[in-house]
Amino acid sequence: MFVTALLGATIPTLFLVWLIWWADRYEREPTRLLVSAFFWGAIPAILLALITELILALPINETLIWGQLASVAVIAPIVEETVKGMALLGMLLFTRSELDGILDGIIYGALIGAGFAMTENFFYFLSEETLTSLRWLIFLRAGLFGWNHIFFTAIFGASVGAAAQIKSRWGQGILLMLGLATATSLHMLHNASTVLSQVSGLFLVFSTLMLWSGLAVFLIIIILLLARERRIIRDYLSQMTPKYLTDLERARLMAILPPLERLIPNVFLSKPAKRRAERYQLVAELAFRWHRLQKTKGAPSQAILQEMAILQQKLQGLYEEGA
Repeated sequence: MFVTALLGATIPTLFLVWLIWWADRYEREPTRLLVSAFFWGAIPAILLALITELILALPINETLIWGQLASVAVIAPIVEETVKGMALLGMLLFTRSELDGILDGIIYGALIGAGFAMTENFFYFLSEETLTSLRWLIFLRAGLFGWNHIFFTAIFGASVGAAAQIKSRWGQGILLMLGLATATSLHMLHNASTVLSQVSGLFLVFSTLMLWSGLAVFLIIIILLLARERRIIRDYLSQMTPKYLTDLERARLMAILPPLERLIPNVFLSKPAKRRAERYQLVAELAFRWHRLQKTKGAPSQAILQEMAILQQKLQGLYEEGA
């Protein structure tokens, strides 16, 4: 049972993590931050949420359906979306330069949600007493509703990514409150539906339709955001073509379907393919710094110019290594 629970929690999560990582295909976020986001959700966030929920639920009688609604549909969503979102707020405060837009916030939020879901699912799976009930629970939690924590936290992540692009403190605050309120409200609706499914199976149908409809909308948003990123890189290449980028690499970078080295993490690539992937990444980072520079009013930002100079040196170094 332990092995089945472990595999049921980890295998679907690894697949979802790969999809999230691939979605950020043009200008990838630093691996250290991606891994940190995932593990924040998988360990500290789940522990903080569990302890807080247990304390707040002490006076509630969960044998009654109203008690279950109070605990599962009110306390849990508020606590869980808050603790998951703490890492995103930390990024906004301390690594804001890595948040180039809404898509970056979505990626980090989704990874936090994936880590949280994996650990939570493992605990739920361990509590099952029969293999049949365990398989059914794996289907529900890792299959049918496998995206729920990813979806909810990605919503707040989107608001964090948007807030990173504006300077107004009031504007940032409004975006963050709206993002957290939306994520928490949808989480509440989902949890309430699962509790009320004891009364009628229609609530489970409603929750399923809500989740998958929301994901469909999110998928469209991600496609549009990817198109925007592709435009930024295309504009950069048309005006500031890096001298160390070959025509073939330029074509591959801008292709609708990505080259192989953009589908597989660098650790699994051969040395030449790894170098090509690094060059694609450097060009994309240069493009986004250049785009940020175009939006800067008044004198050019010295910090951005310095970052671009460092990136260009790295690109030149890869070229001189014969990549």
